[in-house]
Amino acid sequence: MVNTYYATLLSVFAVIVVLIAIDPNVGVYIDLQFRNLIVQIKRFYYLLTIGAQVKYTNWKLGREIKKIQREYGIPDEE
Repeated sequence: MVNTYYATLLSVFAVIVVLIAIDPNVGVYIDLQFRNLIVQIKRFYYLLTIGAQVKYTNWKLGREIKKIQREYGIPDEE
């Protein structure tokens, strides 16, 4: 079982190395995909952590704007 796993990993790695040796663009493509993965992971993390804060801040600012509009008699834009 373990030998099959390692043989499969070795085969996949060998195929990738051969493809990179034949065509250098494969290495560039793999690098770009890796960088894209890192960017997507960071984006997902920031959406989870900062997204709620941004929504709360926008809601709070909207409340303040409506309060100022009522206070000064400014008509609502909607």
